[in-house]
Amino acid sequence: MAGEAAGLLERYGRKYASAVRLATLVPICAIAPFRAPGEHLVSTAVVVAVAAAWTCGFAWWLRAGRGSALVALDVAVMIGLFGTVFWTGAVEDLNTGWLRLLVTFACMTYQWHTSPRVGGVAALTAVGGAVVILLAAGAWEVDSSLVTATMLVLPGTALGRVAWIFMNRAAKRTEALADEALRTRGEALRAAGVRAEEREQVNSLHDTAATTLLMVGLGQVRSDAGWLAPQARRDLGRLRSLGGRAPEETDLVDLLRADLAVTHLSVDFDGPDRLRLPFGVVRAITDAAGEALANVRRHSGTTRAIVRLSGDARALRLDVADEGRGFTPHDVPGTRRGMRESIHGRMERVGGTATITSAAGEGTRVRLEWHAADAAGEAPAGDAVRSDAGPDGVPAVSWAMANDPVEESARAQLGRGLRITTLFVAMVCVFGLALPTVIRYLPSYDTPLAQIGAFAALGVVLIAEAVLVVRRRSWGRWRGPVIAVVLAVSLLSYVALPDGRTSTGEDWMFAAATWPGLIVVLDRPLRSAVLFMAAHELVALFHLVVLEGATLVTLARFATGSVTVIGYPLFLAVLATVLAGLGTAAVAARREIEQVRVAEAVVGESHRRRQQRFAELSVTTVPLLEGLADGSLDPENPLVQRRCAIEAARMRRLFAESDEAANPLLHELRHCIDVADRKGVVVELDSRGQWSTPPVQVRRDLTEAVLVGLATAVSRARVTVVGSSALVSVSVIADCGAVDVPAPATPGVRVEALTSGDTAWMEAQWQPET
Repeated sequence: MAGEAAGLLERYGRKYASAVRLATLVPICAIAPFRAPGEHLVSTAVVVAVAAAWTCGFAWWLRAGRGSALVALDVAVMIGLFGTVFWTGAVEDLNTGWLRLLVTFACMTYQWHTSPRVGGVAALTAVGGAVVILLAAGAWEVDSSLVTATMLVLPGTALGRVAWIFMNRAAKRTEALADEALRTRGEALRAAGVRAEEREQVNSLHDTAATTLLMVGLGQVRSDAGWLAPQARRDLGRLRSLGGRAPEETDLVDLLRADLAVTHLSVDFDGPDRLRLPFGVVRAITDAAGEALANVRRHSGTTRAIVRLSGDARALRLDVADEGRGFTPHDVPGTRRGMRESIHGRMERVGGTATITSAAGEGTRVRLEWHAADAAGEAPAGDAVRSDAGPDGVPAVSWAMANDPVEESARAQLGRGLRITTLFVAMVCVFGLALPTVIRYLPSYDTPLAQIGAFAALGVVLIAEAVLVVRRRSWGRWRGPVIAVVLAVSLLSYVALPDGRTSTGEDWMFAAATWPGLIVVLDRPLRSAVLFMAAHELVALFHLVVLEGATLVTLARFATGSVTVIGYPLFLAVLATVLAGLGTAAVAARREIEQVRVAEAVVGESHRRRQQRFAELSVTTVPLLEGLADGSLDPENPLVQRRCAIEAARMRRLFAESDEAANPLLHELRHCIDVADRKGVVVELDSRGQWSTPPVQVRRDLTEAVLVGLATAVSRARVTVVGSSALVSVSVIADCGAVDVPAPATPGVRVEALTSGDTAWMEAQWQPET
C-alpha cells in the first residue's frame, strides 16, 4: 500500500516522542528541587533549567521531523546532565531519580523514531555513560539502588523497541490487506465505470441514430419529411462526438432550448433564464427530456407539448406534458428501452428520479426531479458507480460503499497488533519482573497469601486476554467487573505491604497492576485508560498518605515512580486512540491513489471501446445516416427501408449486449424480434435445452442471420434455439425472400441458408471448444 500506514505510524512516533519528552518534563523538573536540600537547591535549579531548555528544543526539532540527526547530541546532553551530580551533590542527597527519568524517557522515545541499530546504540551509550558517572561519584557505596535502577532502563527500552516492531509489522499487514481490498474494489469499479459509460453510449445511440433508422425501416417516414435530414445530421454529430471531452458545468436552459429547436413539435417552454449544473447532470436531464419529446412526436398523435422547468442548482423539476392519446405504462414491453433506460435509467444514474403518468385518452406527463444532496450521497446498494460524468465525460466512480469495510479492516488489524503488543509487554512486566519480586520478598510481607492471591488474579486476567486475542473477541460486558477486580487486588496488595514500603522495590503491585487494567480498556476511549490509571494511583496514594503517613521523601519517591509506571502504558493507550485515525488516514491516502488510477483506466478503456464501436458503426450505420442527411437515400425506397431495418435491429442487439441477463443469447434475440414486432410480423420463439453463455462475438454470429431474416420479414417468422454443452443452434424461417448474410467472424460458427419462393430458412451453429 505504498507504506501509508507505516509512514503515518512513523510520523506519529516522532510526534508522540516529542509529546512524551515534554509531558514528562513537568513532573521530572518538579521532583528535582523537591528533594534537593537548601545548599544544593540553586545548583539543582540551574541543571533543571538547562535540561528543560534542551528538552524543549529537541522536542521541537523532533516534531519537525528532524530529530534523528540530533540523537547523538541528545545522548551527549543526557550524559552531561548526569555529570552534574559532582556539582549538585545529587548522589549524597539521593536525588538522582529525576535524572534517571530523563534518560528513561529519552531512551524509550529513541525507539519510536530511529532505526533499531541507532536506537539501541543510543540507549546503551546513554545508560552506560550514566552508570559510569554514578559509580565514579560513589553511588554504589551510598545506595546501590541508584545504580541498579538506572541499569533497569535498558530492559524497559528493549520492551519499547519490541512493541514498536510489533506495531510496524501490524501496520505492514494492514497495508497488505487494505491494498488488496482496495485493488480488488478498484478493479470492480473500473469495470463498473466502463459499463456505465457504455450504457450512456447505448442510450445516446438509442435516442438518436437507432430511432431514426428504425422509423425509416418501419416505413414511417415520407420522402418529403422536413425533419429527417436535420435529424440525421444531428445523429451523425452525436455519433462522432461520443467520448469527446465535456466541460465541468454547463447551462441546462441553453441545452434544453437547443434540443427543443429540433424536436419538430410546437413546444411551450417555461423556465428560468439560466441554470448551471454539472455537465453529467445536464446531459442526463436534457437527453431524458429529449426522449420524452421524441415519444410525443412518435406516439402521442399530437404536435404540441408543454415543458416546465423550475428550481435551482440545489433542486429542480422538469415536466414534459402532452394532451395526446396517452398509453398504459405497464403495458410497454421489456424490450423497449425508451422509458427504462433513456428516461428512468438516466435519471437514476445521476441521483435523480423520473415519474411517468399516463392513461389512454388522457395524455402523458413525464416528471424529472434532481436534488444535489441525493446526487452527492452514497451510491445505492448494489450499484458501484454513478454516471454523473466528470470533466472528461466519463462517469465518476463512487467509492462510498468500499470505504467502510476496508477502513474497518485496517483499524481492526492495527488494533489487533496493538493488543498483541500490549499483552506481550504486560506478560513481561507481570511474569518477568513482578513475579521474581513477589518470590524474593514473600517472607517479608505481612500476609504472604494476600500477595500470592493478588498476583494470581492479575495472571488470570492476562491469560484471559491471550485467549480473547486468539479468538478475536473483546471483553464486552466483563470489562467493568474485571477492572473492579484489578483495583480490589491492588488495594489488597497494598494493605499487606510492610509499613513504609509503598513504591519501593517490595511494592511489585505499583507497576504491575497498570498493565492488566490497561489491556482490558485498550479498545475503549482514552478517558477509560486515564481513569483506570488515576484510580490505581489514588489507591497507592491513599495507602501512602492515610495508612503510612507520607513524608517529603516518600512523596518524592512516589512521584518518581508514578512518572515511570504511567508514562509507557499511557503511550500505548494514546496509540490505541490514534490507530483508528491511522487506519482511516492510510486507507484514505491509498484510496486517493486508487481513485486516480481507476479513473485513468476507465478513461483509457472507455476511449478504446468508443473507437472500436465507432469503427464498427462506420461500416454500416454512418453511410445510411449520411445518405439520409444529404438526401441521396430515399426513405420510401424499399431497399433503403430494408437496410435501415436491418441496421436498427443490429443496434438493438448492441443495446441488449450491455444489459445483465440470465441468458444473454435469448435476451439479445428478443431485442432483435422487437423490430419485427413493430412491423406487425407475427414471430414465434422456441427455445430448448441448456447451454453455457457464448462470447459476445459468437452471439453476434449466431444471431446475425436471424436478425436479417426478422428485420426483412413481411408477415411471419419462427425462431428456434436449441442448445447443449456440445452444440448451440439458432435458426429462423421467415417470409423475407432471399437475403445476403455476412460470413461469420468466428471460425467455429457455421451458417447455412435455403430459399424457396418468398420463404427463407437460415441456421447458425456453434460448437464450444471442450
